[in-house]
Amino acid sequence: MACKITHRLNDQQLRFANRDAAERYAEIMGGGVDNWEFATVPATDSRVPVTTTSAGPVTTRE
Repeated sequence: MACKITHRLNDQQLRFANRDAAERYAEIMGGGVDNWEFATVPATDSRVPVTTTSAGPVTTRE
């Protein structure tokens, strides 16, 4: 299940696929698990929709 961690001092929030990954990050990059609050996040579709636009104006011939 997904896990969100919040830093106790600066409120930085990060989301991970599971608690093991969150704990690993906290230990290696975040100064230890004591500096973070761990919360379980309900599983949702985390994909962000992407929209594209044309590189320039569209011209039509009549």
